[in-house]
Amino acid sequence: MKLPFSQTVILLLASFFLHTSLTAQEKQDEPTQLSLLQAQEYALRNNANAKNAVIDLELAKKKIWETTAIGLPQVNAQANYQHLFKVPELSLGGSTFLTTDLTPGTPLTSDDILNNRVYMGFNPSEPIELGVKDNLTLDITVSQLIFSGEYLVGLQASKVFYLMSDQSKVKTETELKESVSNTYSLVLVLEQSKNTLAKSLENLNTTLLEMREMYKQGFIENTDVDQIELTTLNLTNSLNSLNRQVNATQDLLKIQLGMPFEHEIILTDKLESIAGEISLESMQSTNFNLNQNIDYQIMETQEKLGVLSLKREKSGYLPSLAAVYMHTEKVNKPAFDFAPTDVFQLSMNIPIFTSGQRHVKVQQRRLELDKVVNIKENVANGLRLEHKNANNELATAYENYLNNKKNIDLTNRIYEKTVIKYKEGLSTSMDLTNAQNQYLKAQSDYYNAVYSLITAKNKLDKLTNKL
Repeated sequence: MKLPFSQTVILLLASFFLHTSLTAQEKQDEPTQLSLLQAQEYALRNNANAKNAVIDLELAKKKIWETTAIGLPQVNAQANYQHLFKVPELSLGGSTFLTTDLTPGTPLTSDDILNNRVYMGFNPSEPIELGVKDNLTLDITVSQLIFSGEYLVGLQASKVFYLMSDQSKVKTETELKESVSNTYSLVLVLEQSKNTLAKSLENLNTTLLEMREMYKQGFIENTDVDQIELTTLNLTNSLNSLNRQVNATQDLLKIQLGMPFEHEIILTDKLESIAGEISLESMQSTNFNLNQNIDYQIMETQEKLGVLSLKREKSGYLPSLAAVYMHTEKVNKPAFDFAPTDVFQLSMNIPIFTSGQRHVKVQQRRLELDKVVNIKENVANGLRLEHKNANNELATAYENYLNNKKNIDLTNRIYEKTVIKYKEGLSTSMDLTNAQNQYLKAQSDYYNAVYSLITAKNKLDKLTNKL
């Protein structure tokens, strides 16, 4: 049965969207492979603190415009409706007149006046309303700040505040890169330790099987088998603990990356390659430049803000000048309306006397600036000391890394020879256990030395702004 063309199109579209949805779901379920650099870039895009730092920078940009707009023309419109229950009136008096009941044309005599035949009358005038009962007034006001010391300083401060937000963003990103690098390396250390322990457990299980056969044949005692079995159980417990540590550290890395917990990640960089890229000579030959350190840059910006805060208080001694123009339109005007429709005014505010309040505020800002200068100097000394200590830590970590790398080869050879001697009956099970523990400790010390070397390098890179 042939379907109509419209139904065929609908089926094709439905099939396409279903295929696209399934493909997207498959891609979403696939593990994310990340190198160390990719992990840091991913964190900068998705970590909550990194995203908030970008938002703070955008807020600072809006703050600059908000402050700038204060000194730009301001236009406001206002509509007012007014109802008067009784409209005020103004009366201008009236006119007087004479009237009589005599026949028209009859001459008027004094007797007529004495006999009240002539009357004086009063004709009042119509009152004038001084308003209207219902009225709608429209006002348009245009104002412009001409001069204000506080505004000028505030505009400078908003730009410095933007610089502070930008530096805070850099600091957040630098600390995030360091944290991601440390956690990334820690995951690799734990995975390497887990793999080494699993391999050692596999070899020990093989040895345990061989020893059980030797025990059945009467070549060794039961205590020798028990000793190896005890070591095997201890290694199994350590391996289970390491598995849990790997999962917990991966979750920590996902939090730093801004990635959901249920998403699987695969770290593509190798621990040895990360450590092998570290050059002790090149790192220690770099001179420490305070001006490149983000913490010192932030302190310098705080000092600028302190200077501007002092200038703002001093600007309170200066007058401010503003211009205002207002236009008024009335929908229903009264007969007599003396209110002007257009008004222009200049307003100058001249501070004269505040009983010493302004002077005290200036002194406070000056003392606060002195504190910031002292703190900046203290931070500078602390950073210099921290740089020296970081160099020493890196040198120590590098030496430990090289020594522990040699220890692995030595302990591995000792362990292999001890296994051979034990099988030949030339050493005891205790000797075998001690040799294995010595080898595992050397492996653990090596991985710890690699991790210490990487963290020491990251610390020095953060101080010198190389992350």
